[in-house]
Amino acid sequence: MLTSITISILMLSLIIVPAFASNGLGKNWRVYNVKPATNSFWDINKLASDGSFPIQQFDTTSTGSFAVYVLNNYNIDMTDATLSTDVSWTSGTYKTRSTACSDAYVRFEFQDVTAGPYDSNDYWWSTVSLDLNTETSGTLLASLADRTLLTNQSGKSATDITEDWQQWQGDIVAMSPYDGFTKAVHDVKQVGLSFGNTCSSYASGIAMVGDAGTFTMKDFTITP
Repeated sequence: MLTSITISILMLSLIIVPAFASNGLGKNWRVYNVKPATNSFWDINKLASDGSFPIQQFDTTSTGSFAVYVLNNYNIDMTDATLSTDVSWTSGTYKTRSTACSDAYVRFEFQDVTAGPYDSNDYWWSTVSLDLNTETSGTLLASLADRTLLTNQSGKSATDITEDWQQWQGDIVAMSPYDGFTKAVHDVKQVGLSFGNTCSSYASGIAMVGDAGTFTMKDFTITP
């Protein structure tokens, strides 16, 4: 005969822990800044307790410091997850390292690698974005179940089933972007925000013309 304690243990064993859950700013978020004029390419700082970090003053596209990513380490399956964040920033004119585009946006980014060999299917950006030059706050919301909202490092859509295609580095990737997205979203290592433009790179970084500013990520959630 099963005792009440045994039944309780059995019931607990049937509880399914979700692969992902709601997450706030309690984790160790990092800000990745690029310094193209120095030998040290990445300057990595922690996000402040209120979710803010400084945006440096723009000098030129090849000097100074540009904020590129706000990322956190995760080891989760984000298949069909929805990403959401409320953000705000100092009003002003923002530029990236691009010499071809004057626009500057913030959008979601995730990746299934943090070091070592990779191809374009390991890095993904949402096409959902906020314009830093026309707004001062907003909500980013993107469902990873909608593949039309995601593009990889070479600008290929997550809906693209083409195999053996040439990525931006020039070499051939055997796996289609469709299958690459399926693989990447199943084993996410880092996720967060990316800053850049639309015509050269989603991760070309941002700096503020004429003054320094502040960007604040008020919250960040990943939900089924």
